[in-house]
Amino acid sequence: MSSREIAAAMAHLGAESLAGHVLADPSLIRRYGFAVIRRGAMWCFSSAKLDAGVFNHVSGYGTFAAASQRGIDAVLRHYDTIGRAAHFEVMLPAVSRGDRALLARNGFHDKSVIFQCHVRTSSHPPRVRDVDGLAIARARRADAERYGKLASRGFGDRGTFATVFERGWAAQIRRDPRVAAFIGSVHGRPAATGVTIVRPRIAGLYSGSVIRAFRGRGIQNAMIAARVAHGWARGMRTFYSWSDPETTSARNLRDEGFRTRFEVHWYARET
Repeated sequence: MSSREIAAAMAHLGAESLAGHVLADPSLIRRYGFAVIRRGAMWCFSSAKLDAGVFNHVSGYGTFAAASQRGIDAVLRHYDTIGRAAHFEVMLPAVSRGDRALLARNGFHDKSVIFQCHVRTSSHPPRVRDVDGLAIARARRADAERYGKLASRGFGDRGTFATVFERGWAAQIRRDPRVAAFIGSVHGRPAATGVTIVRPRIAGLYSGSVIRAFRGRGIQNAMIAARVAHGWARGMRTFYSWSDPETTSARNLRDEGFRTRFEVHWYARET
């Protein structure tokens, strides 16, 4: 896959996964006014009640959707209609300078880096990572709710954010066989989580967390290697994962053969 194809596939799978979270539970859709609308082939996420950027932004600009004034106009009309400000996720350097300049002419400017995108395209299979006492098992459908709650514990998430993603992962684990969730346990105690989402040409690693009491033992590296091995056995050779910039997770991904090739930036208008 070319660099541009990888960027488009990452952005599309990321949008698809997020939609699977916010649209997983009808009661949460009603409570928070979640919606996912497509405009100009871009995915427009919104919440009538929550201001968090993850629930209110545009995905796909200049990657899986063409960057055009017509598309931007359609996005702006949508957000004006629902009374929300538009914000764009922009993947660099995949989105060209010209496409970024078009956003700037519409008043949108780069505000921050929100994710680093790490990609593994090696022809070498993943190495096995052994950690004393660690056993990694795929979560069954019956484990779906337990998985979601464990992932929230690992990330330290609470409240609304935790509820949305717990129910989202539970729904995707139950409904989509391409979503493989794994639980790592140390001497029988739940310690870590991680998901591999397999698509025809790319696999995404999501939800990688380690409970605080078990950190510093190499468990996250073992969970990354196991999830790559799952995709590798199914013929996948291109993998990606997103992380906060320059964190332990970013370093661990690089240890397992990933390269930091892109960044996702947040583009917004001045308020």
